[in-house]
Amino acid sequence: MRVFNRTGAALALLMLCGAAQAADLNVRLDARDILRKHVHTDLSLAVQPGPLTLVFPQWIPGEHGPTGPLETLIGMRLVANGHELTWQRDPFDMFAVKTTVPAGTSRLEIALDTGLPTEGGEFTAGPASSAQLAVISWNQFVLFPKGRDAAKLTTAATLLAPPQWQLSSSLALSPQGDGAVGLEEVSLAQLIDSPVQMGRYLRRIELPGSAPLPQLKHVISIAADSDAAFTLPGDFAASYGRLVAQAGMLFGTRMYRHYTWLLTLSDHTTHFGLEHHESSDDRVDEGSLGDVPQREGVAELLAHEYVHSWNGKYRRPAGLLSPDYQKPMDGSLLWVYEGMTQFWGNVLPVRAGLTPPESYRDDLASVAGYFDIQTGNRWRPLADTAVAAQVLYNAPTTWSLSRRSVDFYDASHFLWLNVDSELRTRSGGKVSLDDYVKRFYAGSGGAPALKPYVEADVYATLASLVPADWHAIIHRHLDSLGPETLLDALKGAGWQLTYSADKNPYLEAQQKRRKSTVRLWSIGLALDSKNTVVETVESRAAAKAGIGPGMEILAVNGHRFSGEVLDAALEAAKADKKPIDFLIQDADYYRTISVTYTDGPRWPHLTRIEGKPDLLGEVLKARTN
Repeated sequence: MRVFNRTGAALALLMLCGAAQAADLNVRLDARDILRKHVHTDLSLAVQPGPLTLVFPQWIPGEHGPTGPLETLIGMRLVANGHELTWQRDPFDMFAVKTTVPAGTSRLEIALDTGLPTEGGEFTAGPASSAQLAVISWNQFVLFPKGRDAAKLTTAATLLAPPQWQLSSSLALSPQGDGAVGLEEVSLAQLIDSPVQMGRYLRRIELPGSAPLPQLKHVISIAADSDAAFTLPGDFAASYGRLVAQAGMLFGTRMYRHYTWLLTLSDHTTHFGLEHHESSDDRVDEGSLGDVPQREGVAELLAHEYVHSWNGKYRRPAGLLSPDYQKPMDGSLLWVYEGMTQFWGNVLPVRAGLTPPESYRDDLASVAGYFDIQTGNRWRPLADTAVAAQVLYNAPTTWSLSRRSVDFYDASHFLWLNVDSELRTRSGGKVSLDDYVKRFYAGSGGAPALKPYVEADVYATLASLVPADWHAIIHRHLDSLGPETLLDALKGAGWQLTYSADKNPYLEAQQKRRKSTVRLWSIGLALDSKNTVVETVESRAAAKAGIGPGMEILAVNGHRFSGEVLDAALEAAKADKKPIDFLIQDADYYRTISVTYTDGPRWPHLTRIEGKPDLLGEVLKARTN
């Protein structure tokens, strides 16, 4: 255990002063006490005498909001020439602290102590460690001068991990004499873009070489809470090698030197995916590789974050640039940044053979069915969900059907399917969305780069392939209300949304894994694993009868509640036309609510439209050189 005191801090700062002084910023992160959720960081920053404002990273790329955590800071000291400096927080900017650098000072020494979260928080602000592993996101452990472009701030970093833990990162790692591991010297922006994964159980799986640049190395680095979590199918490396190949054929060039997926299998960390240029931070349940449905979900996650290397890291909306992590981001083009990535993140695993086409269609049917019953899209356009992303990411699950969530992910999948269909139809089958991708994301390849764009660039590239009013085609999705535009896009690809009593296999697997009960398309209810209502469809029977979020369902028609009991009640009501009685616990009160619903079970499915070309099938076909 490391105890913070003046003597210990002074020694650490002196050690840091003697290392790599040529860098603008030296970072020495001590994670040896991370099992106690404690991290100590020593920074050495090149400065000039006079007033200085230091900032913590606020607007984190890929998180699309001011998500840089401040509440994890539990200790901070600023030292110049051996003397501790006073500091004050800017009362109007919580991410900024002000100090004065005394004359004769060329470097400012900063000691930070961080208490990692054990619950709550989104993305990198959430739990990131367990007793067996951790992910280090550098944005949480640095301060730098306000107004400085992080891409121009040279940085040298070292890291100390718990004994016997292995480390993995997209940056080159080299052992240091004091037990620390050094990272290759890069800019602060690239360091923040390069998390480090570490753990007791860690394996790096190198994928086979893939066209068009087989010499580039692709690695899936897996850290898990137990050795038993490494339940990998025999063709794991080969199948992800095919994913790399399909992405290479889609984009044509690779805008990285090498690529590493940092896949974390843990029930004790926040679960999400976050893109970086040469890696991605992917966190899922510990048992996610143990069965087929969960493996398919992992494949979609890894494909999604991989696509971001091109769409988001290389080509990025100009409004999402924040060189010092303080400039507020404009999410207006997240229907490109995230929406197109969602499209390819689902399509590429099918092309690579990681996901069967029928699983893809069942998933797409569930998404289409969600928007079909959603009441939020009757008042709030899709475009607004992108603009309001920084608010919607942290919004509660309850009332999401009425409010809308970060719908620019899934709803934009249909937008880009529509663009693909329009390109194919208008060109007589000669042009598709693949051609747009090759042109819009073309680059020299071989190294990370950044090429910003604005909305007009999207329409200009599409028009260069097939003349059309692309602004109008796309803004039908962005600006219109209701689900009709989305469902029309599906029909344009040769498929339509239908409902039947047969369960949707994708939804059934999801509910089984989450132990939830979702009957939104019939009676209009979604319940969590504790049988508490988390969502209702305002236009459906349950909500009209008075059932709402937060209520716990104890019994149905006198039987203790379960999904099977509810399904039996739906079937019975269809036959006898009698109301369904729900015993409800609402806080400290109990009551029975009778719901009149007689249409039986309903589940969303995709069915082919006879006589129309199967353009969706064409989208899903594997590409060849």
